[in-house]
Amino acid sequence: MTRDGFPKCIALATDLSHRCDRAFDRALLVAQAWRAELMVIHALNPPEDGMLSVRLGDLPSWRRPLEDPVRAARHRIYHDLVREAPPIDISVHVETGSPAPVVLDIAGKGEAGLIVTGVARDGPLARMLLGDTVDRLIRKAPVPILIVRDRAFEPYRAMVVATDFSAPARIALETAVRFFPDAAISLFHAYDVPFAGYLGRSEIERQFEGYGEAAADKFLAEAGLSDVAARNVTRMIEHGVPEALLRDRAENAARHLTVVGTHGGGLVYEAMIGSTARKILDAVPGDVLLVPDPARRKVNPAG
Repeated sequence: MTRDGFPKCIALATDLSHRCDRAFDRALLVAQAWRAELMVIHALNPPEDGMLSVRLGDLPSWRRPLEDPVRAARHRIYHDLVREAPPIDISVHVETGSPAPVVLDIAGKGEAGLIVTGVARDGPLARMLLGDTVDRLIRKAPVPILIVRDRAFEPYRAMVVATDFSAPARIALETAVRFFPDAAISLFHAYDVPFAGYLGRSEIERQFEGYGEAAADKFLAEAGLSDVAARNVTRMIEHGVPEALLRDRAENAARHLTVVGTHGGGLVYEAMIGSTARKILDAVPGDVLLVPDPARRKVNPAG
């Protein structure tokens, strides 16, 4: 950590395509605000087995490498940095291998406290599939992952922190406040009312909202927020499906960061990435900060 409590190092995972340009811009903005080192990480695909047995002279001209691939990738990254980088420490890492293990290994060795990346595709259908590399990162990374979809015009001014009032959700809130202390906070909780149609839905919803407000007050106090800070947090206690409500808010409100914590680990987590967290990641069209359960930090992320 830096003296201000921010991570001292940020890792940017990029495939050098246009879909990572927004993640690149956001990583630069955050690194400058935190006065942190930025590690730019790119993984090159290993050569195809069939290619190894073919002499370069036998290949068509358009398939012959013009220069060393690692050197070409480094040149491209440095070219972008010369035009856009603020005055911060930046290191460039280009290695051959599967992207997720390469990123996790380099980020781990550099003690990165945040990994920033883009999404594989964009648009409504893309929300159903983040992409294999991003999937692997959010399953394995022991540190928060910032998934960037929006243009990075300015620092985050507002964030919506999804909570079920659990310990992992509290860690997510504390992490978001530490990372982006100047952003306005909205605490979001969605609930369902069983048999509401039979029991008088409006009256029961009022009771649930009251319970939610009390739970939010206790939750914020346990998260260490001062009374003044807690009073400035907007409570959103809503009836409905979390991912649907958060998607609707992201599409119809001012641009903001959505924050969500994950629960536990193990084989089920590996497959689902935490059911609610994964659904939110798929549904929300804007930037999402995924904060892992601290218990995962004891596991080798590259394993």
